[in-house]
Amino acid sequence: MKWFLHRGLLIITAVVVMTSCDQIETKKISSSQYLSESWKAIDLHRVDGYPTFDTCATLPEGEPLKACFQETVTKTFYESFGKHTIVVQRALDDTIFVDFVVNEKGKYCIDTLKIAQEIRTEIPRLEQWIHEAARQLPEAKPATKEGVPVKTRFKIPVVLKVE
Repeated sequence: MKWFLHRGLLIITAVVVMTSCDQIETKKISSSQYLSESWKAIDLHRVDGYPTFDTCATLPEGEPLKACFQETVTKTFYESFGKHTIVVQRALDDTIFVDFVVNEKGKYCIDTLKIAQEIRTEIPRLEQWIHEAARQLPEAKPATKEGVPVKTRFKIPVVLKVE
């Protein structure tokens, strides 16, 4: 009797296992469809972690880290300009925007530099000084997206007030 009970239980278990696999539906999607859906979920215009310097490493992620990065860059630019004596024929009060890139390795590159002709005439070496200031920036750690180092663009205003 025990043998029939065990055998009956074994047969019922086998039938349940074999038929339950048919009830499980799996949806197959192509790799291109999966990648397409993944790219839609990633916001390519935002980074998870901003570029940073060693001096900013103790700050929390997000806006404090971004602010520290921008302040360090701005401070370095103004300190570099402070080393030069600027003599002009007429007063200048203008802002130049320096667009630069921090690449995946933390290296800097000036992307766009728009200097009005009037300023170029008054301060002919200004572009050279901006490039010198960019070379004096401390080594950066690149921005990250999904844990991967990525290239980012920044715009730094350089205010010129010369009388």
